[in-house]
Amino acid sequence: MYRKSFLGIVLVLVASTTFGQTAPIEAETLRSLLSEVRQLRQALQATAVAAQRIQIAIYRVQAQALAVSRATQRLDEARSKVAQAERFRQGANHQLESYEKFLQSPTGDQRERANIDVDFQRAKKDLEAQTSEVQQLQAIESEASAQVQAEQAKLSELQDGLERLDKILENQGQR
Repeated sequence: MYRKSFLGIVLVLVASTTFGQTAPIEAETLRSLLSEVRQLRQALQATAVAAQRIQIAIYRVQAQALAVSRATQRLDEARSKVAQAERFRQGANHQLESYEKFLQSPTGDQRERANIDVDFQRAKKDLEAQTSEVQQLQAIESEASAQVQAEQAKLSELQDGLERLDKILENQGQR
């Protein structure tokens, strides 16, 4: 009987030491797994934030590219208007010169000279108006050109920021 009791006690001691040893190993494994899950969650959160920042940066670049496009279109329209006004001014200038030549020549009757003189005065006023319009349109063109440069500078800055963000993410991805 003494043997049976001793065997029972030995079994209880062996079983308790075996169970006692597995509990710390299982707890250590659980702690390790829990730590890894937390790290994965943090990594996912960081990735989500990075993805949102990239989307915002891309949206800003697209919006700025549209602003550059609109400013460029305004500049092109201003240049076209300046060119057209300049052509009209040159035409008025040629007309004025032809009237002036006619008035300086001794040919022609008085009535025709009087009519040409009236046309000459009108052409002179038209030339002044065209010159003034060309100057105003050139000022508008200059402002449009400055606006295009400003918008392009903003776009370049945003693209540089996007490039920096891409490099940061590339470096983090390599780690």
